[in-house]
This record gives sequence, structure tokens and C-alpha cells, in this order.
Amino acid sequence: QQEKAHKIAAECVKESGVSSETLAEAKKGHILEDEALKKFTFCFFKKAGIVDGDGKLNVEVATAKLPPGVDKDDAKKVLEGCKSKTGKDTTDTVFEIFKCYHKGTKTHILLAGI
Repeated sequence: QQEKAHKIAAECVKESGVSSETLAEAKKGHILEDEALKKFTFCFFKKAGIVDGDGKLNVEVATAKLPPGVDKDDAKKVLEGCKSKTGKDTTDTVFEIFKCYHKGTKTHILLAGI
């Protein structure tokens, strides 16, 4: 699972052009309003099957992809509360969902494998 996450992340870094500095900051919890980071987030979530092409969150898939040791019930509650978030476009919507999840949980999954 983690190896696959690394592969997807590498593809999405290329596709989005996000800087390693921006990713490093996001990994620490400092999520910048950065267009490349938004593109990376959408790319990663879409390729992982967590969202569809329209940015609609699949809570079941997202929960299933959580690493061992994460309280899946807790994460599911947070995700259910975040799935209605919207942005100005699909990429922005996915980023809003990511920020909502990040704020609502102590387990930060998106950049865990990078």
C-alpha cells in the first residue's frame, strides 16, 4: 500500500509541478494555498480512488486506505463531515476536503508516504 502511495505521489509531483518545499510544509501541517499543491492533492486522491473525476469523495475507499493503527471509525466520522465541502472547481473542492480532514483528525494520511 505504501509503495503504491509513493508511486502515485511521484507521478502527481511531476503532473502538478508542486515544489518539494511546499510538500514538506504540508507534511508538517502547514497547508499553503498553493495551486500546484491543489493539483497534487486532486491527482493523488483521484489516482488512489479516494475521489472520482468530479471530486466526489468515496468515504469507504478513503477509510479502507488508511494505514494500520488509525481509528477508522473516527476517520470515517471526520470524512463524512468533510465530503460536502466545495470549492470553485473540482481541484479546489478536493483541496477543501483535504484541509477539512486534516483539521479534523490527528492522523494525517495524504503525505504520510512521501
